[in-house]
Amino acid sequence: MQKVTLHIAYGAGTLAELAAGAALLDADEQARAARFRRETDRMLYCAAHVLLRQALSQQAEPAPAAWRFGQSPRGRPEYDAGICPGSPRLRFNLTHTPGRVCCALTRQLPVGVDAECRRGLRDARALAQRFFAADEAAAIAAARLAGSAAEALTFQSIWTLKEAYVKALGLGLSMGLDRFAFRLTGGAPAQIRLHQGPDAAHPAAHWRCVLLHLDGGRCTLAAAVPAPKGARFRVLLHGGDAAPEPMLAGATAETVLLPAQRIGPPSEGL
Repeated sequence: MQKVTLHIAYGAGTLAELAAGAALLDADEQARAARFRRETDRMLYCAAHVLLRQALSQQAEPAPAAWRFGQSPRGRPEYDAGICPGSPRLRFNLTHTPGRVCCALTRQLPVGVDAECRRGLRDARALAQRFFAADEAAAIAAARLAGSAAEALTFQSIWTLKEAYVKALGLGLSMGLDRFAFRLTGGAPAQIRLHQGPDAAHPAAHWRCVLLHLDGGRCTLAAAVPAPKGARFRVLLHGGDAAPEPMLAGATAETVLLPAQRIGPPSEGL
């Protein structure tokens, strides 16, 4: 069973402390951070990349400042394999949304993660009809009144699952969001099912996904990994008692979510 670790850092104090470690970043990362016009965006970027470096150093020998990164031919961020020769290949993905950053880590298999906070979308149904698969658009249209909280949560849940999936594939949104579909059925947690075309890189039955609700559903987080033998997801919450417990909103078959583990400030927990 594939192990997936989700590091979730929450709260202004935790993010500020992570971002304060920006000296760990290499010249390219620091240059990217400097290009953000808004201080909040710059802080989220730095916090996410510091968290990634510290999380990687929990899994392999290099110190956080020693990691060097590049991109795959398709543009997926990867680290220089020469940093830790002989170690099992670590795969990672990052996401951030106002108030939190998340890093997903696996060994060997690609992983995708996405987090979104609720936004007041008046045109959720129109967006779904234009960009999503027909089944997904129908599910959003069935979520009570247009503009309702139920509709927003349904849209947000499907969106985060789709983003996590395409990020795991390393293809980005250019692959077309209507070429595959997620269906959530049953109660809480819902059963997640993926439908995709015959030319997909991995069979739909091999994908393991979790959907988490944060802050009572105000934010959603989804992670996806193509693991034929199943997957076990572990959540590490950075921010101590201030970090709210995530709620499992949905999962695919042969997918296990372990109880979340709280850890202290970055300097203590990593």
